[in-house]
Order: sequence, then structure tokens, then C-alpha cells
Amino acid sequence: MAEELGISESTVRRDFREMERAQLARRTHGGIVAVDVAYSLATVPRTTDEHSARRERVADRAAGLVEPGQIIGFNGGRTTTSTSRRAVARPDIDSRDGSPGLTVVCAALNIATEAVLRPSVRTVVLGGVAEPYSFELTGPLATATMRDLWLDTMFVGTVGLDISAGLTCNSDAEAGVTRIMIGHSRRVVGLATADKVGHRALAGICPVSVLTDLIIAGPVPEDLRAHLEETSVRLHEV
Repeated sequence: MAEELGISESTVRRDFREMERAQLARRTHGGIVAVDVAYSLATVPRTTDEHSARRERVADRAAGLVEPGQIIGFNGGRTTTSTSRRAVARPDIDSRDGSPGLTVVCAALNIATEAVLRPSVRTVVLGGVAEPYSFELTGPLATATMRDLWLDTMFVGTVGLDISAGLTCNSDAEAGVTRIMIGHSRRVVGLATADKVGHRALAGICPVSVLTDLIIAGPVPEDLRAHLEETSVRLHEV
């Protein structure tokens, strides 16, 4: 690199350190690799429709709730994946005095694969069986691991959001792991878009009243708004 650009090797080393500090690249033995080159795990294709735009607004607001040094958790899903990606890339998340700038507890392999590339982020991955579509880890190993961990904030993605059924997803195994993560967190933030409201999937994750916060993009029905007020759930409209 020094020879090709006509600069000193010390300049190259310094620039490489700055690139890693800015979380643009990851240093390896004798070289450097762009962060996005290492994203080898399958991901959901990007789209530009209204639903994806709403998901990104939810993710942006959710990532803004994260404070440096916190321990945060995620279940699987497109909205939680986007939230995690934004949270670990925040410029104020930096390790100090040997402590991680952020600890991410992942119930999904794709989220862990991205988080581990950030040098200031400590990534904790639950064990278990990986689900083929959500990449979520389930089963006795996942639940046993989570029982020994505690979170500051848990971000919960959902397939359905219904006043009576609560937050729901398509897998009872995934729901079981997420429930333990919720029970071990001080703050529980639900993430949803308006198209999820009124829909019920197979497995219940938790009642709406278990949430401390709900971030939702799109119109909020009046009955849901009233229910959130009655149960003291903070509503964030984006």
C-alpha cells in the first residue's frame, strides 16, 4: 500500500488504525479488510417500498435509545437486524478503559455476524439450533444460556401485534427464547410497523403490557393507543 500510494508505512498504519476506529474496516494479521466484505451470512434483500421505509424509521428511533456501555438484546427479524446494525455503528459507541462500548446479546446468527466485526462491541451469542429463515437460535441450549444473562434493554421484533394476543411470531421455539430474554431485561422495547397491528401469528411472545416502550411506524389505531395509555407503555410514533 505504501509503495502503490507513495506514502510512508507509518502513515498507512495510522490510517488503518483510524479506519478501524471509525468501524469502516477490520484489521487482520498483516492487512485490513472492509467491514462489509465479511458479511458472508445470508441477509434479507434490501427493498425501497413503504414497508421497508417504515422499518428503517423504527430502527433509527430504536438505535437512538441505546446508551454507551449498555447490555442490549435482540431477537431475530428484519427490524431488529436494522436496529442492531445502526446501534453498533454509532460513533459514540467506543470502548474505554478496557470495557466494551456496548454488549450485544444475540438470539440470531446474522445479527451476531455483523456485531462481532465492531471492535468496540462485545458480542454474546446464545447456543442452540439455528432456524433456517430467521437465523434465530432455539432449544434448551439457548434458554439455558439466557437464564444466566441479564440485559439493560431488550428489543423485540414481532410478526403480529394485537391487543388481546399481544406480540406474536411464527415459531413457539423462538417465542420461548424471546420470553426469557424479556424476563431478564430492565427495559423492553417493542418494534413494529402499522401493518403488524391486528395480526395474530402462531406463537405468543408477550402481552403488550409487558413492554415498557413501543416504537411504531404508521397510523396507530385509537383502541391500541388507549390500551398503551392504560398499561403505561410509552408510545414512540415515527
